Amino acid sequence: MRKLNALQRLKAGQTSFIKYPSGSTPLPTRHSPDTYGHLWPTLFPYGVGMMENDDIHSNDSIGFKELPMRTHVSHLLQSGPNRRFQTHLSFMFVVNNILQRRDTSYNARLAVKKSWFPCVDALLNKITDSTIESFTDKLKRNPFARAETEGEQAATKLIQHVNYIAEDVPGSMAEIQHMREELYSIVHTDALPHIFLTLNPTDTNNPITQVKAGREIDLDKFFHDLKPGAENLERSSFVAQNPVAAAEFFHHSVRTLLHILLG
Repeated sequence: MRKLNALQRLKAGQTSFIKYPSGSTPLPTRHSPDTYGHLWPTLFPYGVGMMENDDIHSNDSIGFKELPMRTHVSHLLQSGPNRRFQTHLSFMFVVNNILQRRDTSYNARLAVKKSWFPCVDALLNKITDSTIESFTDKLKRNPFARAETEGEQAATKLIQHVNYIAEDVPGSMAEIQHMREELYSIVHTDALPHIFLTLNPTDTNNPITQVKAGREIDLDKFFHDLKPGAENLERSSFVAQNPVAAAEFFHHSVRTLLHILLG
């Protein structure tokens, strides 16, 4: 329905649009600020301020410190009076996908069981760099290609003995396993905890979330003219349009409660 409405506005000449063709070559996402400018022209209308844009200087004699992309994105999501980065439909999700893919690529490890060390060592000695390159090209052309040479057969067998694990990747099974092992270690060291607490602050029913989401409310009159159905829908809409406000509210609630309980 949204596409039909947009097409109707375009045909009627009520709005302008940007034609961006597609291609077979993927665009780089590392140290490529122009890519982000093309993706979100409404967020970076003047072609400046994109992530990892280290080439633009107001004064060539003053050097700028290289800013990590995660820090830059965190600043964008927490700044701006119009909250355009917080309420954008795709910005935070696409950027999170890019960052997660980087973590997966740069923090991944290959694990092998100790009992397989002799076999893996023998297979590695049969594989050369040229074998890996040629076998990779062959699999790109035909994913069902069979290993023919001795090096290709060794590479195929080696893959069966090696496991791909991701370390320090948020939300991965490796991180969950690490947190579980850390919890077990704390229990063995300091015994079982004396307080069990499940904290689940509701963001849609709290005025603090509405203020962080940009809604103008008067707390002195907030509860005077409440319509149960309409008010609940309006609160949910504001929170859904600004997930950053919900995250900030959860962080503030947990931090405040821990400060009150534990000091």
